[in-house]
Amino acid sequence: MNILIVDDKPNLARVTAVALRTLGCESCSAGNTAAANRKLETEKIDAVFLDLNLNGEDGFLFLTELAGRPNPVPVILFTAHSREDIEAEALRRGAFGCLFKPFTLDDLRQQLGKIEQYRKPLANNGV
Repeated sequence: MNILIVDDKPNLARVTAVALRTLGCESCSAGNTAAANRKLETEKIDAVFLDLNLNGEDGFLFLTELAGRPNPVPVILFTAHSREDIEAEALRRGAFGCLFKPFTLDDLRQQLGKIEQYRKPLANNGV
């Protein structure tokens, strides 16, 4: 699975990429929504891990945009905000799931498992 990590903090994106590689995934990263859009247009992306706070850009607005695209990919929102503040709004806007920082390798594994289960029927239909 190829994951796009959208995070304006390069160190956090690198740590997430290492964790994803440990779990057998490939990844690429983007530091803002414009770079993320370029990656989505030019690379085969299976899921997006999107940070809520993108140095002045609103992750919720980008999430809404991603969810509204034809054939949207699953988006996992990740944030340091508390669960009560974010989760319901993220799911309402189309997030596939949420990860709350600091997250563990098991948290990441669980989200990837949900994405794999979602993708199985699509793969069987040739999508």
